[in-house]
Amino acid sequence: MSMALKENQYKNNKKIKINPRSILQIIKNALSGLGFYAKDGKSIIIYVVCFLIEVILGFIFNIDGKEWILILCILGFILSIELINTAIESVCDLITKEYNVLVKMAKDCACAATFVVFIVAVILNIIIFYPKIVALF
Repeated sequence: MSMALKENQYKNNKKIKINPRSILQIIKNALSGLGFYAKDGKSIIIYVVCFLIEVILGFIFNIDGKEWILILCILGFILSIELINTAIESVCDLITKEYNVLVKMAKDCACAATFVVFIVAVILNIIIFYPKIVALF
């Protein structure tokens, strides 16, 4: 679907019909976004390594279903916030490459959102894995 057609549909307040073709386009766009993030790759390696460590520890310590759900949700949330952060940075860079206080504020706040979620993830992982690790000794 062309961009002009989408804009026209939004202007006319018409709903875009959901069909297999539109769903495939949505999936393609989402995968494209993940691809952009992976190519930018500043922090994706950190998240992949953390994910692998958590999965390995999860199997080693035989964590229960609720703990798996918690780990997977927080990992998904971190990745989602990181993607939003990347989108905000890209839009800010589109607006200007020169220093601007408002652009700095937008980028710093987006980065802070990622950091807050990361800290929460660390705390949750400590809550889940610390007792299991201590029990080994």
